[in-house]
Amino acid sequence: MSIFRKLNTLLRAGIRESAEVVTDANAIRIYRQEVVDAENLLARRKTGLAGMIASRRDLEHEIALAEKRIANREEQIRELTPEQRSEDLLVLAARDIAATEAHLGDLRRRHITVTERIDQEEITLRKLLSEIREHRREVKILQSHLARGGGNLSPGCRATVAEHLATLSQTRADITGAVKDIDTAEASMNEAVERVEGDAIERELSRTGQDRQSRHVDEVLVRLKGLGSAA
Repeated sequence: MSIFRKLNTLLRAGIRESAEVVTDANAIRIYRQEVVDAENLLARRKTGLAGMIASRRDLEHEIALAEKRIANREEQIRELTPEQRSEDLLVLAARDIAATEAHLGDLRRRHITVTERIDQEEITLRKLLSEIREHRREVKILQSHLARGGGNLSPGCRATVAEHLATLSQTRADITGAVKDIDTAEASMNEAVERVEGDAIERELSRTGQDRQSRHVDEVLVRLKGLGSAA
């Protein structure tokens, strides 16, 4: 019985050691895959960042065109003689300039928002890139420990794998969550704008010429009437 007991103990020890080898190898494999997933996330976010930068450039181009349109309209009025400056013409010009200025204001606000998001994204991706490089080095070190340990990791190395996995997983979750928060905030802002623009009171004020846009037209009209004539 004693011999059988020893054989059984030896067999169980062998199974346990084999399981530890598989577990340690799998732990590093999982860790390496987590790094790959982080690299894929980084690649996707870089593509998104490039899209935001392109959007900012488009906004800057639109802003320049709007500013040029306003300047051209004012220059056209300035070059008219007093006889050519009919009230109807001035009103048409004022409406066009007011609409362009309102659009310009919206473009500038969007430009600020996009610029802030680009800045935040750059900081986030720099942090992620730095972490990925660190984790790549850690994977190589752990693989070396595994090879030197005959297929086994020390308890300290196992704890290191667990900690790094938790850290990298949390970083990815934070980035994904931050992106969702930004998208939700933008969607909420768009809904708020739609609600305000569709408000019944705003429509009534517009009908009586007391809304913000009508007042803006009046302000521009006064400004145009004050422009000096080239004649």
